[in-house]
Amino acid sequence: MAKRKLVTLLTDFGTGDPYVAAMKGMILQGCPSADIVDVSHDVPAHDLLAGAFVLGYSAPFFPPETLHVVVVDPEVGSDRKILAGRFGGQTFLFPDNGVISIVAAQMAMEGLFAVRNTQFLPPGLPSATFHGRDIFAPVAAHILNGVDISRLGPQPDRFKLLDFPGPDLTGPEIVGRVIYVDGFGNLVSNVAQKNIQARFELDKACVFCVGRQVGPLQGAYAFVPKGQLLAIVNSVDLLEIAVNQGRACDVLNAGVGAEVRVTQATNNRALGK
Repeated sequence: MAKRKLVTLLTDFGTGDPYVAAMKGMILQGCPSADIVDVSHDVPAHDLLAGAFVLGYSAPFFPPETLHVVVVDPEVGSDRKILAGRFGGQTFLFPDNGVISIVAAQMAMEGLFAVRNTQFLPPGLPSATFHGRDIFAPVAAHILNGVDISRLGPQPDRFKLLDFPGPDLTGPEIVGRVIYVDGFGNLVSNVAQKNIQARFELDKACVFCVGRQVGPLQGAYAFVPKGQLLAIVNSVDLLEIAVNQGRACDVLNAGVGAEVRVTQATNNRALGK
């Protein structure tokens, strides 16, 4: 059986325009046997933190040797670098703008190169507004066809990472922030389960968001009545504020950057009893 040439696409292009299809067409021109997987094209426009979150919490579940092409690129057409890197046995092609931050924190880096070698770039000048089609897609095809990323260009001295602070663990409470709002309206925070366990008993922790008491940690969304707020540790071990069959972002009028606090419950009310 022939080895799969698996490539994923993550963009902020949406699906109503021709942009994603144009990228796929260019990849398939260069590598007709490419197996293309759409991770998401619904990253909010220019939102590097959201792009980093989606990439960081999806890429580790793909098979070794998967190629991930990331085009969340608000600086397209500028002198920002395009990088090809190996992290955790997988390959990533991405703009040097911090979108790789969560991957870099979770997966060991095995090599990083700037895309400079004109041998692997199409002739002529690329569009100043669509490097996804004119640079990322053709280079991805070369990688899928077996070109080692070390041939793409020099090793950069450094690469950009987002300012991605963890929760404040210095006071009597854990103080974190919402870092992502998913399609269900759930508010995902930067407070990890291990942060809570190190400070409090999980069954006695009490969660607040934007100053409103949410209550104790629940084991599942359905453990509270429909329409009620709840706090839960989600599938990537981060504290999440949700509403059973509702949208926490709307109920709390909260989004990325909203404050989330965790404290030790001291009375029955805080425990939700």
